[in-house]
Amino acid sequence: MPTPSVDSIEKRVIDRIATVLAAITAGATYWYTPAQVAKRFMHWQEVVGGFPVYMISLGSGGTRELYSQKTFYETFFVSIKGYVQDDTDTMTKVARCWQDIRLALTTDMESATAGALASLCHQVRCKEFPETDDGYLSLEGFGFFDIRVEVQVSDTTGYI
Repeated sequence: MPTPSVDSIEKRVIDRIATVLAAITAGATYWYTPAQVAKRFMHWQEVVGGFPVYMISLGSGGTRELYSQKTFYETFFVSIKGYVQDDTDTMTKVARCWQDIRLALTTDMESATAGALASLCHQVRCKEFPETDDGYLSLEGFGFFDIRVEVQVSDTTGYI
């Protein structure tokens, strides 16, 4: 059986978000360089090689609306979960990671570079503040967050 030649728009967007987050480098623009970017959820005990760790997956929910005979407007969600490590102030690390992620995604949405998020979708936005562990992991020296990113695209494939 032949292999399809093009991945779904959802997979291409998730792959691009993973690339964008992996390219974050601490310095004048960003607070932290992620130690790892994964496209799966990991338990904090699985993490090897340091923190912060960002995990990306297709989120739940979304909409598909018919725009014209063969064009759909779709909204879907991407979940970016993260772990930070700090024995004294995990809240600051969570807030700074969130700032880094928002800036990286915004910068890529404003980019004219081939393959950038701007070439794949109409809009990527963080409409809500991240869900956090409310400090429960601080006893182990960790913090956790989950950012729900809304993605809006056009699609011309399928009627289902």
